[in-house]
Amino acid sequence: MSRIPVTQAPSLLPVLYPAASAPVGRGGNTYIYEAIHTARGAAVSTSTQEVHLYEHFGVQPVRTIKYHSDRVTQIRVREESLMSSSRDGQIAIWDLRQASSAPSLVFKSDDAILSFDLSADSSVLVGGTQLNSDYAAKIQFWDPRAAGGPVKVFEDSHSDDVTQIHCNPNAPKQFLSGSTDGLLCTFDLAQPDEDDALQFVANTGASVSQCGYFGPDAQFVYVQSDMETLQLWTTEATQLADFGDVRELGQGDVTIDYIVKCKYDPGSQRLYMIAGNNGGEVHLLHVGVESMEYIQKLALGNAGIVRGFDWDLSDGWAVAGCEGGKLAWWSKLEQMASSIVTPTSAGPRRPGPNSRRFTPY
Repeated sequence: MSRIPVTQAPSLLPVLYPAASAPVGRGGNTYIYEAIHTARGAAVSTSTQEVHLYEHFGVQPVRTIKYHSDRVTQIRVREESLMSSSRDGQIAIWDLRQASSAPSLVFKSDDAILSFDLSADSSVLVGGTQLNSDYAAKIQFWDPRAAGGPVKVFEDSHSDDVTQIHCNPNAPKQFLSGSTDGLLCTFDLAQPDEDDALQFVANTGASVSQCGYFGPDAQFVYVQSDMETLQLWTTEATQLADFGDVRELGQGDVTIDYIVKCKYDPGSQRLYMIAGNNGGEVHLLHVGVESMEYIQKLALGNAGIVRGFDWDLSDGWAVAGCEGGKLAWWSKLEQMASSIVTPTSAGPRRPGPNSRRFTPY
C-alpha cells in the first residue's frame, strides 16, 4: 500500500488552548475509559465502575453515579438522560433532572453488554454482547418504555464479540454493528427476522474496535481496528478508502501510536480522526478519501493513553480522559490558559473557506 499523503491544514479548526485539568477518582489507580460531552459539560466513565458528571471546564464532579458491578463498557447521553452499559449484563438509564442515584430504567441480558445505542426516534434500544460460553455473540433489542429483558435477539450475524452498535441518526429503523470477527453489518428493522433485516455485510479484515456513520445523509461508515487501521465504507458495503496502519502517517515531530476515535462534524460535513501517542499528545486530522490533513496538537503531559475524547465545535471546546486518570479541557478562548486549575488532592476531584469537505466521488 502506498503512503497516504498528509498535508498541513491548521485553519480547519479553531486553535484550542489548555483550559483546565484534574485527576479523577481517589489516588492514582483510576483509569478513565470514556469521556463524552453533554449539554452541561462532560460525562466520564472510570475503572471503578463509576460515571462522573462535570460542568464545562470543571475539575470536581458535580455528580457521581455508581450502579454497575462490573466494567462500564459504554456511556451515552440523550437530552436529559444518561445511559450506560456494562459487562454485568445491564443497560441503565438515569433521568439527570432527578437527584436519585437509582436508575429510572434497567434493561437486562444474560450476557455481558459491550455496546449499545438508542434509535433516533427512541423506539428501540439495541445492544451488542460478548461471545458467551455457548459461542453466541448476540444483538439484542429492548423496548425503551419497559424495563426488563430483550424482546428480540439476532445471533447469527456475528461470530465474535459485538463491539459496536450505532443507530442511523436519519433512519430510525436502520443500524450498524461491528465485531471482533471483522464484519461490519447494516440492518433494517422494518424487516421482521434477522436474515431479511441484514442488508449488507463488509469484511474489513481486522477486528472492529470502533465504527460510526458519517456524511450529510449518514451514507458512509468509518471503521477503526484493534490494529490501528482506518477504513471508509458506504452503508452498502462498498469500500471507499483503506488508510492502513495510521501509525505510519506520523512525520517530523508528529508521532502516532494509536487512534482514539473518529468524529463527524455535521456543520462542516467533515470527518476528523483523533490520534494519540505514548508521549501524552493528541493529534487532530481531517480525513479525506485519498489524503489526510494535519490540523493541530493537544498536549496532556505524562497522563497515559487517551481513552476518551469529545468536543463541541460550535462552542469551541474539547475534553479528554486518560488511562492515567487525568481529565483535561481545552477552549478556543486563549485567556482561559492563564487560569488553568490542576488539583493534586487524593480525595474526590472533582473552517477555513477554501478547505476541502468529504467528497467520496
